[in-house]
Amino acid sequence: MYGFTGGGLPTHIRTVFIEPWENTTPYNVLTSDVQQALQQGLPRSLGVRLAPRTTADAIVRGKLVTYDEQTTNINPNPTPGGRVEPLQSQVRITFEAEIYDVKNDSVLWRGAGLSALGNFAPGNVDEGRRKAIDEVVQKLVQGAQSQW
Repeated sequence: MYGFTGGGLPTHIRTVFIEPWENTTPYNVLTSDVQQALQQGLPRSLGVRLAPRTTADAIVRGKLVTYDEQTTNINPNPTPGGRVEPLQSQVRITFEAEIYDVKNDSVLWRGAGLSALGNFAPGNVDEGRRKAIDEVVQKLVQGAQSQW
């Protein structure tokens, strides 16, 4: 079995604390959904373990800035009643995040104005939200790995 350790972070970063993100959107459920996704995805992807704030080597913090749902594709043929039907919609989450090195008192990575997208079929906005949140996690992983 093969594996990677460190995940692109400095070698002294072995544990992280994931702070609950500030949420300025009207969707309160995003806070817990993003927290859960980060706790599940970041340790595995970066080769670290979760730890309490008091003992963590790094802290991941962020802010959910906006949440939008919009139609991205419509059926070009209106219904007999003249109604236009959506074929695909999209969730967009805009966020800011940083990974802070506690030991060296420095920011390892910071991203602002980042967007995560999740496409979904009409009536399945939960799928779009899940995809967008998964992309939030991926952007943090990519940001962390791009710095080293």
